[in-house]
Amino acid sequence: MSDALLSLSEWLGPALPVVVILLKLTLLLLLALAATWAMPRASAGTRHLVWLVALGALLLLPALATWGPVRVGVLPAKATVATDGPVGSPEQAAGAAVTATSNGSAATGLVLPSQQAGSRLPPVPTIAAVWGLVALLLLGRLGHGAWSVGRIVRRARPLDAPEWQVPLYEIADRLGLDAAPRLLRSDEVKMPFAAGIFRATIVLPAECDDWTPERRSAVLIHELGHAARRDLLGHTLGRIACALYWFHPLVWSAARQLRAESERACDDLALVFGTRPSDYAEHLLDIVTCVRDHNTPAVALALAHRGEFEGRMLAILNPELTRRGPSRLQRLMVAGTLATLAFLLGVVVPVPRAAAAQQPQVVAAPPGDVAVQTPATPAVSPRPRSLPAPAATPAPVVVPADADSGPDDDRAVALARSLKGDASAEVRRVAAWGLARFARTDVARDALVAALTGDADANVREMAAWALAGARRHAAASAALAQAIGRDKDQRVRATAVWAAGSVADPAALPALVSALGDADADVRQEAAWAVGTIRPEQAPAGLLRALEDQDREVRMSAAWALFTIADPAGTDAIDTAYRKEADSEVRTALLRALGAMGDRSVPALERLVTSPDSSVRTIAIMALAGGNATGPWPWPRPRPRPFP
Repeated sequence: MSDALLSLSEWLGPALPVVVILLKLTLLLLLALAATWAMPRASAGTRHLVWLVALGALLLLPALATWGPVRVGVLPAKATVATDGPVGSPEQAAGAAVTATSNGSAATGLVLPSQQAGSRLPPVPTIAAVWGLVALLLLGRLGHGAWSVGRIVRRARPLDAPEWQVPLYEIADRLGLDAAPRLLRSDEVKMPFAAGIFRATIVLPAECDDWTPERRSAVLIHELGHAARRDLLGHTLGRIACALYWFHPLVWSAARQLRAESERACDDLALVFGTRPSDYAEHLLDIVTCVRDHNTPAVALALAHRGEFEGRMLAILNPELTRRGPSRLQRLMVAGTLATLAFLLGVVVPVPRAAAAQQPQVVAAPPGDVAVQTPATPAVSPRPRSLPAPAATPAPVVVPADADSGPDDDRAVALARSLKGDASAEVRRVAAWGLARFARTDVARDALVAALTGDADANVREMAAWALAGARRHAAASAALAQAIGRDKDQRVRATAVWAAGSVADPAALPALVSALGDADADVRQEAAWAVGTIRPEQAPAGLLRALEDQDREVRMSAAWALFTIADPAGTDAIDTAYRKEADSEVRTALLRALGAMGDRSVPALERLVTSPDSSVRTIAIMALAGGNATGPWPWPRPRPRPFP
């Protein structure tokens, strides 16, 4: 094996570093493939992260091997070949060898058979020229795709109608996007797609004019998911890796897996938002079957490809798969582990071992043959003196998810000081708005809690309540929000506190939210019903059932949605009674959807509705009895857009 490695290294010559890099990236991709195979039930977001780190490491491997190599002596030291006498006859000349030094330089002599075989290969400059030409063509194609997307975007018209803008901003707010992407309609495309690395853009086909509100929501959730997850950046990195390593099939396979997992992760996001799997699959099927050749540029992320459609459908309808993406700590662990392995793999460079400082041993050979001198093998291969031992690689540092350091801490302290002590209410309000970014730190959270419970200005208290939505499930924040819900005299403060408690979804705030269902203000009651639905208690509170008879239409709609989300069969009778009394058609539809989510308990009521004179009611009832949902995704009501000072 050692001799084979030595012969291979002599044969490759100057191309050996390139071959080593290719072997490394092959090993890295095989490790990524094994990691994804080992987690068949993990979320698509986790597998997408594995492929993203692997493809990003491919682009860094050449730089690591060139600029920061750690040479490890694993190749055998070269043998010294000698003869019993001078080379005189042609037979002895054919068998004479080259005396090689330990650093790989060769003395004058005859060419070895391996070198003669290598001479039949194309020269290295020719291979490099072919590689560069194909890489440039693929990169040029990528650039042309970017130009095509830009042309489509320039010719498209904005979709600024309320039926598009309202769900766009509401879904963007749920996903935590600082700015909603541009929403455009184009006659040049047949398939919805997302594009833009620095400024996300969603382009929809002309057929979107005929879409139902449910299909609009399903498509927007999927495409906005790409923007929130920064999938366009990963997709572009995958395309660049394919252009540079165009000859390697595993790189193309990894790029396809990266794209497929990003699509499945956005599908999971739509299901997490409350879309029924059967309804979402139906929307996807209708869009794909209506388009034969979508002709989307390669740099964009089309909603679906026929080649990967079957796998996505099976994943959507599989109830055993994990839908929620990895937490921040899990992402750090997965990315840190893969990045460390890639770093170690990139910097290690195999080199020949140093020869032992001993007299060579002459191996006797028959007359006419060549005697080969080999150095005595030491017990332990010495490390080359010119190379220091590599320093131990430090373990990756895992930063807590709620930790901010450096300038961010200083800004949080300055904002908290202004919120607590500035004489201007407007300045305090802006400070509360700014602290939303640091709401998970102690200094920001304490200042916001103090402002919510003690500031004299209602505008400041409202902004503090909104900012505390970013504090996650913290006892002090939840207690302050509960206090504001029950005691604050300003309607806007109570409504915003209810919204923040619902966004945090802390079960500790449930009693205060149930109490808010009886608030004198309809906006507060509506937000409270939504907030209870986001917490999803095991049993539907009695106050939520009473909200089905609220005099305000929006409150009744929110209560129906919350009961649909909680799906407590004990609420079937109250929903059925409310349905019989309800006069508003949209509220009746919402109640019918809630009734269909109650399981076997709702079968008698649904059987009665099968004979309804309204065909739409009969359709929903039949679909509910069959275990489906005829009206599409229902991520409603959604959180309000964030306020700005």
